[in-house]
Amino acid sequence: MLTPEEILRAFGERLASGDADGAASLFTEDATYAEPPAHTFTGRAALRDFIADFAARHHDVSFVVSRLLARPDGQEAAAMWRWAYTRDSDGQRRDFEGACFVTFRDGLIASWQGYSALVG
Repeated sequence: MLTPEEILRAFGERLASGDADGAASLFTEDATYAEPPAHTFTGRAALRDFIADFAARHHDVSFVVSRLLARPDGQEAAAMWRWAYTRDSDGQRRDFEGACFVTFRDGLIASWQGYSALVG
């Protein structure tokens, strides 16, 4: 079973490569994903569809965790990260810094509550 750090690293790598199926596979079937006020999804399929749509419209994507604190049992973690991408439609580069609180079940992400701010 992967550690929280390994799961979040794999999530970032799969986002960067546009692998919607791979990124979504890191979540439970009934996972919740929220980045208020912009996005809230319930279920692996909804998250996969969102990532696939995003990947079709953006390039030069990166998601890098800079700090992670996890419970010893690996069931919860808090992470600080940087998320960046370039929009295909106008070439605009967007950089965000954020944090998330993540709950894990059976080695997968069961819930993600994230917050971010545009920094560039």
